[in-house]
Amino acid sequence: MKGANNFRKFHGGIKDEDILDFSISVNPFVPGFILQVLRKKLQNLRRYTYIEWVEELFRKYFGSNCVIVGGATEAFHILGWTLMEDAHVIIPTPNYTEYERVATFKAKEIIKVNYVEAKEIELDILKNVLETTATKLKKHKKIIVITGNPNNPTGIYKDYSNLLDWSLNRYGTDVIFIIDEAFIDFVPEKMRAELDEKIYPNLILVRSFTKILGLPGVRVGYVKSSQFKGLFEKYRMPWAIGGDGYTLLEAIVENKQNYEYFVRQTQQYFAEQRERFSEFIYYPSLTNYIVAKVGDVKKFIAKLNKERMHAREMFDFGINDSVRIGLKKPEDNEKMLDFLILWTKEMKG
Repeated sequence: MKGANNFRKFHGGIKDEDILDFSISVNPFVPGFILQVLRKKLQNLRRYTYIEWVEELFRKYFGSNCVIVGGATEAFHILGWTLMEDAHVIIPTPNYTEYERVATFKAKEIIKVNYVEAKEIELDILKNVLETTATKLKKHKKIIVITGNPNNPTGIYKDYSNLLDWSLNRYGTDVIFIIDEAFIDFVPEKMRAELDEKIYPNLILVRSFTKILGLPGVRVGYVKSSQFKGLFEKYRMPWAIGGDGYTLLEAIVENKQNYEYFVRQTQQYFAEQRERFSEFIYYPSLTNYIVAKVGDVKKFIAKLNKERMHAREMFDFGINDSVRIGLKKPEDNEKMLDFLILWTKEMKG
C-alpha cells in the first residue's frame, strides 16, 4: 500500500526542555540500580554488543520464546514488511497511530473499527468485524489484528483470552493477534490476565522497557511468540539495541528482584496518582496516563504552554475535545491538577 508518509507523526514530546512535558507517557522515576549501571558501563559504547550474548539469560527470566529487539518500533517494522504482506489488517480505534503506518508497507487491506462504546472497549465489536473479514479469506491468506493493551491513548485494559480462544478454535492461525503491551507493567498485577504464548500460537506479544523504566532514549524491548519466534530472529538488526540497550538488559537480569520491586512500587504510585485526578479522568485508565476532556483543545494547550506545561493533543486519534496527560512526580502533578481545576471553572463560566 502507498501513502506511508502521510502517517509520519510525532507521538508526544517537545524540544523545549524548560517546559513540564505531560505529553509523553513514560515513568518519571528511573530505578537506582539502572542509573548506577549506566554510569559504570560506558565501555559497552566502545564495542559491538551482540544481542545473543545476553539473550540466553534474559530468556531464563522472561520466557524461552522471547526475542530481544530494538524497541517495539523495530518489532512493528519487521511485522509490517513480513507478516502483514498481502494480509487483511484490522486496527481497532482509537489506537497508537504507528500500527496503521507499518500496515501501509505491505498489507492488502487496512480495516479500522471503533471498538470503544460508553467509555469502555467492547471486544464483541472486534469479534463481529473478524467474522465479516473472514469471509474474504482465500487459501493461504491471513487476517492480522493489531492493538495495544492497555490501549493507547485511553489507558483501558482488557482481558483478550476469551477472544483468542474463540479465534483459535474457529480460524486457527489464519487470524493472528499482535498485542502491544508497552504499558502493561503499569497495570496492577491483580487486575490483569497474563497471556501465555505457548497456549496461543495465534498470538504475538510486543513489550518495551522504555515506558516503565523512564528511559525513552534507550531503544530496547522484546517479543514473545511460539509460532513466529524465528521470524524476529531472522529479520532483527544485529546491533539494534546498541551499547546502552545492552547495558540496560544486563542490569535487569542481574537485578531481577530489584526490577520487580520497582515495577510493583510504580504500579502503586500511579494508582494513587490516578485517584488524585479522578474527577478529570474520562476513560477508566489503569496506566500512567489519563485522558481529560477539555473542550477547546487548541485554547487549552495554548494556555497550558503559557504556564510552562504541555499535554498531548489527540486529533490524530480521532478525538478532538480531549488531551492525554502523562502523569509525573507528585509536585508536577499538583501543578497540572491546579490548572485543570481552574480550566474547568472557566469552562463553566
